[in-house]
Amino acid sequence: MSAIDYRIEKFSEFPAVIAEHKDELADKTVVTFCTGGIRCEKAAIHMQNIGYDSVYQLEGGILKYFEECGGAHYDGDCFVFDYRTALNPQLQETATVQCYACRAVVTPRQQLSPQYVAGKSCPHCQPEAVAAL
Repeated sequence: MSAIDYRIEKFSEFPAVIAEHKDELADKTVVTFCTGGIRCEKAAIHMQNIGYDSVYQLEGGILKYFEECGGAHYDGDCFVFDYRTALNPQLQETATVQCYACRAVVTPRQQLSPQYVAGKSCPHCQPEAVAAL
């Protein structure tokens, strides 16, 4: 078993991406997961509606999973929709922030950019810088 990350930037991209990869997942069991359990529920329902047979969701999202099972096999941060911005698998706030101007997620590495000015702008706000990210 392995996870597939289609690098979707926003949930509105999901229907087109999952339709494009439908043949790859034919006859496979699919488990969707998201931060808190809402988008993965919508994703699972959409996949069932377009013909996927074995689709399940991680109830309560990845954060509930971390709470109950731990996050030893997870690498990365989870975006949350509050002042914390992102949590690690130990459910601790990380150094990831959200840009005040454009609301993009800004990683600690991106915060080192000269285009990052806390409370004002980030590399995502600069069109020429986005290509370099």
